[in-house]
Parts: sequence; structure tokens; C-alpha cells
Amino acid sequence: MLALRCATKLRQLTLGHSNVNGFARDFSKLRPRQNVVVRPQPTATREIAKAITDNTRLPDFIGLRKGKDLLKALGFTGLVGAGSFTIAALWDYIQTSRFQRQDFHEFVRRMMTSPNEGNEMSDGMKCAMGIIALNCVVTALWRVKPLAPFMWRYFTNSFASKSLTLPMVLSVFSHSNLLHLVMNMYCFYTFTHLSIDRYLGTHQFVAFFLTAGAVSSFVSLVQKYLARSPMRSLGASGAILAVLTYTCMKIPDARLSIVFLPQLDFSAQNAVIGLLAFDFLGLLFRFKLFDHAAHLGGSLFGVWYAWYGERLFKEYYPMVVNTYRQITGKGRFD
Repeated sequence: MLALRCATKLRQLTLGHSNVNGFARDFSKLRPRQNVVVRPQPTATREIAKAITDNTRLPDFIGLRKGKDLLKALGFTGLVGAGSFTIAALWDYIQTSRFQRQDFHEFVRRMMTSPNEGNEMSDGMKCAMGIIALNCVVTALWRVKPLAPFMWRYFTNSFASKSLTLPMVLSVFSHSNLLHLVMNMYCFYTFTHLSIDRYLGTHQFVAFFLTAGAVSSFVSLVQKYLARSPMRSLGASGAILAVLTYTCMKIPDARLSIVFLPQLDFSAQNAVIGLLAFDFLGLLFRFKLFDHAAHLGGSLFGVWYAWYGERLFKEYYPMVVNTYRQITGKGRFD
């Protein structure tokens, strides 16, 4: 009788579907649990970093362009430079003329009123904060997923994208993550207000910054074409290095130090030499952590502008103003 009951029970376990499932559930409790690896969801920063290195999956990817497209990029760089410095000259002249036409009593009132220097921001600080705010806004737009295709097309510099020219300037205001933004803006603010307040002024500085961004992007495109690289780049590093090297060449004997190593100081001129050597070696050995071509292009542009460019702008300024005055019927500008 006991054997018959055991056989009947065994038959129910082997033939009864519900009993088999119940037996399986009971038996599974006896097996040791396996460690299940839960992969984190990709963040916006990781997605940006992955797409920068492998952008063939992006909708605006068209493959590497032909070499003749570099002429288009070169022409756009020249257009940005000529246009921005022309606007800077007119902007400066019009603002100066408005100040000269102010009512005499208003002028006297301003001269007699002593501004609160402790709370008053200089023109350099105002310009720097405005550009920093613009960079923050553009970086925040990367977190808006519906805008991702638009951002990839117009705010990254690539020789394999549908858009070639506009991203050469727009990518200067674009950053991949918060750390990238903070480091660039800290360096930018450190040198910007000095170069504006002491040397260039707001109008010339804006033209200088935009042109430096276009030049650094163009050099980056040339390197991408020669290396047959579809990688993308973004960030203000090239333009910022132009500001840094320009300022250092104006005050070559000034002492600088690294923020994390304040005990290590060096001259501004040696800093320029070190930056140029670092980016040249990075370009030579094909390091991929930074866009060394863009950095090198921006740094060389800053050095060139300190030696020659600033003088050329002073010669170009009266030409622009005289043309403007002739068009408006105001006579020549002395």
C-alpha cells in the first residue's frame, strides 16, 4: 500500500502540469542564487562621450568629406574674421560717437559722481560673465533629448557631418559635461577680464574670440582630414588658449602658477612655450584625450595676434570707419 501511494504521487508530479510547476518553484528555492549584474542606465554624459568617439550612428553622419571641402571651411574662417572685426570697428565707433554727443550737463554729472568701485563690474568682467552664461545655456541644452539631433549637427565640429561651417563657431560654446565646462570657464575668466580691460576692449575682444574659435576649428578639421578621422570635437579650449597665449605674450615676464600646484610658478612666456610643446607632441603621437590640433591652432593664433594682429586691426579700424562715414555722408574720419 505504501509503495502504491508513492508511485501514484510520483505519477502526479511527472504528469500534472500544475504540480510540475509547483515542484519546480519549490526546487528553485534550494538552488543557490546567482549574482545578477544590473547595468546602470546610460546618462546623457556617457551617451555624448560614446557618440563623440563613434559618431557613425548619428543621423547627420555622411562619411568623411573630400579635401575640397577644406576650402569651404577656410573661406568661412576668413569670413568670420573679416566680418567680426568689421563689426567690432563699427560698434566701437558708434558707441564712442554716442558718448561724445551726450549733453554737457549729463557728462559733468557723471564725472562728478564717484562710482562705487567695490560693486561696479568692469567691462571685462561683464563680457566674461556674458560669454560664460552663454556656454552654460548651450551645455544645458544637451540634456534636452528632443534637441539631441540638432545639437549633434550644429554644436559639434566634424569633417563627417552634414553641417560643416556653422559648427566651427557654434561648437566653441558647447561642452560635453559639467567638469569640462567648469575647467574651461575658470581658465577663460582668469585671463579674459585682464585682456579686455587692459588691452583689447570689449568690441575687439569679441571679434578676437570668435575668430580664434573659427581658426582652431579649421585646424582641427585639417587634422581630421589628414588622419581620416570621423571623430567630433566641441568646447571652447581652442579659443581660450588663444586668449591665454595672447595675454601671456603681452606680459611675458609675469609669474603664473597651476591652481593645484601653487608652489610651482613659471613665467608667462615659458607657459606659452610649454603649451605649444605639449599640444605639438600630442598631435605627433596622436593622443586622443584632447583635440590637440584645435588647441595648437588657437594658441598660435593668440601669439600671432599679440605680435601682428592687434596692429593690423588698428590700421583696419580707420578704413572701416571712413567707409561707413562716406556711405552715411559724414566725411572722413581722422
